[in-house]
Amino acid sequence: MKYIFLVLICFSTSSIIAQDKATYDKVSKTFQENFNAQNIDAIFDLYTTEMQKEMTKEGVKRFVNGCHDQFGKLKDFTFIEAAEGIYSYDVEFDKLTLVMELQLNKEGKISAIQFQES
Repeated sequence: MKYIFLVLICFSTSSIIAQDKATYDKVSKTFQENFNAQNIDAIFDLYTTEMQKEMTKEGVKRFVNGCHDQFGKLKDFTFIEAAEGIYSYDVEFDKLTLVMELQLNKEGKISAIQFQES
C-alpha cells in the first residue's frame, strides 16, 4: 500500500513538473520570437505587473535593444534545470551562449529574468 501511494505521488508530481516545464518552454519561445523581432510591447506584456512597474517599458526597450546589439539574435535555448522555482536554460545567441534564469508567476507571466555567462 505504501508503494502504491508513493507511485501515485511520483506520477502526480511529475505531471505538475512537466506542465510547469511546458509553460516555461512556451514563454521562453514567445520571448525568443519577440526578442528577435524586437517587439518591445509584446515582451513587456510577458512581464508581471510588478516587473512592469520595476522595469518600465523604456527599461525593457533599453534591455532588449542592448542585448540584441551586443549578442545578436536569440537562436536556440536548451533546458538545464529547475531549482526553487527558477528554470535555467542555455541560450544560444549569434555571438555567444549565455544562461537564462527565468521565473514565472502562477499566471505564466515573467516575474524574473536574467542572463549570465555560463
